Amino acid sequence: MTTKKNRVGLRASVHVGLMLMLGACGGGLGSQATADPAGVPVTTSGSMDPTVTARTCTQPTGWSGEQTRSQLIVARVQASRTTGVAPMAVFVDATATSAAGSGTDTFREVSYVFDFCDERGERWNSTGLPKNSQTGGPLAAHVYDLPGVYTIHVRATDVAGGHSVATVTVVVHNPDTVYEGRRTVCVSQTANYAGCPSGALTQTGLPASYSGKRVLLRRGESFGQINIRHGERNVIVGAFGSGNKPRVTSVRIGSGRPDTASFAEDITVMDLNIADGIVQDSSAARLLLYRNDLADAGNNNRIWFGAALDYWAGSDPYRNVSPSQFYNPREIFIVENRIQGGSLSNDSPILGTGSRIALLGNDMGYANQHTVRIGRLHKGVMAHNAMRGRSSDGIRHALKLHSGGLDSYTDSYNGSTWATRQVVIANNLFGDAQDNNQWTVAVSPQNGVSAEGLEDVIVENNRFVRGTRTVTDLVITGRRMTYRGNVRVDGGSLGVSTNGHGEALPADWRGPYYGQ
Repeated sequence: MTTKKNRVGLRASVHVGLMLMLGACGGGLGSQATADPAGVPVTTSGSMDPTVTARTCTQPTGWSGEQTRSQLIVARVQASRTTGVAPMAVFVDATATSAAGSGTDTFREVSYVFDFCDERGERWNSTGLPKNSQTGGPLAAHVYDLPGVYTIHVRATDVAGGHSVATVTVVVHNPDTVYEGRRTVCVSQTANYAGCPSGALTQTGLPASYSGKRVLLRRGESFGQINIRHGERNVIVGAFGSGNKPRVTSVRIGSGRPDTASFAEDITVMDLNIADGIVQDSSAARLLLYRNDLADAGNNNRIWFGAALDYWAGSDPYRNVSPSQFYNPREIFIVENRIQGGSLSNDSPILGTGSRIALLGNDMGYANQHTVRIGRLHKGVMAHNAMRGRSSDGIRHALKLHSGGLDSYTDSYNGSTWATRQVVIANNLFGDAQDNNQWTVAVSPQNGVSAEGLEDVIVENNRFVRGTRTVTDLVITGRRMTYRGNVRVDGGSLGVSTNGHGEALPADWRGPYYGQ
């Protein structure tokens, strides 16, 4: 018998070493909403795994007792979510760390080490560094592939050597339990269901609705468009069987004019071969785009998020939802995708705007324009990516990060004039020998006319490859901008400019710069 106490589920506190007891909800895959530290609703599904246990993980070696060694620095950490279904992406934020009375800028002057309690010997392809840890600035992200209870540790070290450690616990549930039985749908055009989870619904065509479902496509087969509509939540689209990744024509997430203020949330799209890209063009939260291939010659190989938000929320004369009910895309994770730019598009393979955005371990190729273009970014991590910079006209960049203005960010949509703030760009490989652009990376306003503010950005430990026309490797313009540990792979002197289209910025938005 299911009691009211059992139905409360994830509203109870979760402690390391204890099993999380979650009652089964009858009928379809239900959802509840509670507040999480990042201010995004936590959508939790019925029929969760009742026996998730703690992973065998302790505080990293050598960290014990360090919380007592500093009287000034106090580490603090938040996770963008504390529960979900594998694969679960988490944005980890230590920017609330303080150093009382010391005058320390804890964003740039404190060194952070994140340990995700998920050591499986895995390493990033582009850097060879372990996936289980991140060192440098105060922002990081991680994808948990396996169910379990994990304790994330963050160690903050100030310039005097003082230490402080903070932790946060996350619970990752087994998708085979959450999406048991007919909540999983296996699709095969040839009715070959070998490898489909036991008890799953089987069919030869794509479902009309994806909400509350795990939809698995037969490897080696081809399908049409994946269309996840506004309001659909708790969705996994992936693959089953053996062989090549399933081929789909395109993926659309919350496209077009919304009828209500319910938007797509908690969506995972993984292990697909996609001909015409992934487009999410309005409000959305908690998207994980994971291990997909977008590499067809001549196609729109793109991943866009919030690409048309300014139109749907601000300009659409026929909209049914007031601008105040839209929100900026948030918790968008683009991880380990292979994205080779296409000649059909005059835009960027990766283009978007939002908050708590993570680009991790992607292999990104060539483009007509900028390989990655983020127009506005509040709290972002770009790490362990390979971003090549060749473009059609030779005046673009491997990475272009700018903003909409000087205003403060809010989660609720309030126009496009907010500044880019708190971004870490680390351990990436930028450019290649065929790069035909003059600037490889531009973290600056997009022109000298618009006052586009950027502040508290760290560009660290990246490798730069010079192309045939490279003049400047890194252009970085804004307020409290830090660049350190970056190198050219050929051993030459790194070309850095702090004068990139900053003419329209107020004086107090031009510097200081902290370079090494």
